[in-house]
Amino acid sequence: MERALKNAAQPSLAAPRSPEFSEFMLIALAASFLALGGGYYLSLNPTWLHLDFQPSQAIHWAGFLIGAAGMFVILIRPELGLLAMVAAVYTNVSEVGVRYHHLPSVLQFIVVLVTLALLVRHLTSNHSRFVWDSSGGLLILLGGAIFCSSLSAVSPQLTDAASVEHLKSLWLFLIVVNLVTSKVVLHRTVWVLVLSGAFLGTISVYQVFTSAYGFEFAGFGQIKLAHIVGGKRQPRISGPLSDPNFYAQILVPLVPLALFRLWDESKLHLKVIAAYALSVTLLAVVFTYSRGGGLALALVLLLAAITKKVKLRYLLVSLSIIIPLLLVVPEEFEVRLGTLNQLVPGEGAPSSASDTSFQERILLTRTAWEMFSDQPLLGVGAGNYSEHYEEYSQRVGSTISSYKDFGARRFPHSLYLEIAAEMGLIGLILFGVIVALVLSKALDAVRWFRVTRDPHSAGMVYSLLLGFIGYLTTSLFLHGHYLRYLWLLVALVAAAWHIARQQMENHDS
Repeated sequence: MERALKNAAQPSLAAPRSPEFSEFMLIALAASFLALGGGYYLSLNPTWLHLDFQPSQAIHWAGFLIGAAGMFVILIRPELGLLAMVAAVYTNVSEVGVRYHHLPSVLQFIVVLVTLALLVRHLTSNHSRFVWDSSGGLLILLGGAIFCSSLSAVSPQLTDAASVEHLKSLWLFLIVVNLVTSKVVLHRTVWVLVLSGAFLGTISVYQVFTSAYGFEFAGFGQIKLAHIVGGKRQPRISGPLSDPNFYAQILVPLVPLALFRLWDESKLHLKVIAAYALSVTLLAVVFTYSRGGGLALALVLLLAAITKKVKLRYLLVSLSIIIPLLLVVPEEFEVRLGTLNQLVPGEGAPSSASDTSFQERILLTRTAWEMFSDQPLLGVGAGNYSEHYEEYSQRVGSTISSYKDFGARRFPHSLYLEIAAEMGLIGLILFGVIVALVLSKALDAVRWFRVTRDPHSAGMVYSLLLGFIGYLTTSLFLHGHYLRYLWLLVALVAAAWHIARQQMENHDS
């Protein structure tokens, strides 16, 4: 009788629900933001939507039909659009298509369609609610800091470009947290990332093993002839990006995702796929010859081993993958990692014999610190480091004032020093709060999943956390040229936190 009264007091799930005023306001705000942002970007780039469709070419008709079919599928199932969007972001397929094949931006097309599908769902569904996360609020504040930094910028146009890129990342964040609302979708999204690594890694490993450096695989296998160690130069793989170091940066977060899928998946065929993805992703990181990537990779693997407490079965499975890979690690990679001792005071070779890339990076980072010391509150303006480089580099007192490509844009080779130099204490504090919040949310989600006896989901979230830490580690040595990968990880952690909290609330009730 008591249960019947309780059920009668609860509203029926099938009963229609009129949308709350706050939801209408959020939807209206999102639609307005989308319209204003799209209009502003179109004003900056009037050819954005120019498709150059030629009815006489069959390939254009094929592209049109595929696009129409994709549009229909995404509008009906926006979760599928989410998976396509994540794959497009991580493989950089949109930029490759624009740069190598003169195609319109695939990612923009997908994002607009997914956004429209989300708005339609919120307006028509009785059970759909807009998901908001505190991380998104901090991202908005960080965008405000970018905008405010333009007050001290020599080139406001560069600050505007940085603002546009940040708005795109915020847009991506909102889509992810509103579509990754179940463990099933989270699991599929993680697998899309693992498969993206397998796709890119396969191309990279094939290039190295066959010495096919003259073929760039439609733009997904870019090569850079660069310094390795001493006076030796040889090809370094860059994948779909323009620089091997950044390629290593986006690959490192995929390693723990593949590793935990190998450990935690129950089906054999999924374990085999995860093992393959782990193998080629690890090798691809090695073949970039990125020292920062190597350090981040070692840290991620160490933390993963500590998490699993090096149980015998995990150790054996991991060693069966890693030991054969060690046999094909180039000797140059080991020697290159050995040069890191030059960063330790009193260690390594004398300054005259030191790695010239270290000397250059020291100059670039010290120049960034000089900018921050001179303008600590707002910095010199987002995107304006290069505009002030010649002025501030003279104050550093280095015997080397410039390098090759005189007059080219300079970057501080550290995300944290870049934020400090360009956005001052305000930007640095906001970024630090975001990092702390993401770490806290990830650990909360892991704990809640464990309390509810869901170790599979806990491991999945922990792998995302390790990927986040890996990206932050590589950012010690790289500026923020590809921050959308970081914000994607932030969005997935935020989404996992909401899922875990809901599961915990259901468990307690």
